[in-house]
Amino acid sequence: MVEQMRKVRREYRAWGFRLLFAYLRAKGVQISKRRAYKLYRLAGLSLHRNPKKPRIKRKYLELLPPEQVNEGWAMDFVSEWVIGEKQQSVRIINVVDERSRKDLWVEAAHSITAAKLTEVLDNIVALRGKPSYIRCDNGPEFISQHLALWAEANGIELRFIQPGKPTQNGIIERLNGTLRTECLNLQWFNSLEEVNDYLGIWFKSYNFDRPHSALNYLTPHAFENLNQNLYFRMVPD
Repeated sequence: MVEQMRKVRREYRAWGFRLLFAYLRAKGVQISKRRAYKLYRLAGLSLHRNPKKPRIKRKYLELLPPEQVNEGWAMDFVSEWVIGEKQQSVRIINVVDERSRKDLWVEAAHSITAAKLTEVLDNIVALRGKPSYIRCDNGPEFISQHLALWAEANGIELRFIQPGKPTQNGIIERLNGTLRTECLNLQWFNSLEEVNDYLGIWFKSYNFDRPHSALNYLTPHAFENLNQNLYFRMVPD
């Protein structure tokens, strides 16, 4: 009887006891349900649910903009569909200075790994210097060991928001909304290259032309020019 059960399990690996027992009874096997279940358990055929991953717990951190330019950044991903023959989806990495609201980097790619993410951050650091912290959610790239080691090596604090609380990363969320409204929602894209071309145009307009209400209607670029301080430094070319 046990061997019959094992044979059925090998063929139908997702079947639990009830389906397995009903199948054997339909095949003419005569055994009580209680006896069959006992043999089923003794044979170690029970289906075990995968253990639930422990929920990530984070402390609440109030979203207060830093006092200095380049003191704190925030980063997040935006998803967008590329309309083409393969209809491939792309991800967009967006990084913002929380004080000046300047978009520091926006780029689309079919896949953005933790290694690609740290490459982007290295590029920004080379241009602006290191922030004290970077705020982010609990996405797999952000909680990866690769990013953790990068942050530790650079002396940068990773400030994680609480799971399911995107408003705790409100500055980058607002920037993502602006990106969608003023760029992504206005176009149909045929390729990854086309997405990045439009992102580049929007990036320049947002930073250098668009007045920002949180900056007393200065552009992010103008705000940074008026608020140079000892913390912020531009690395010369």
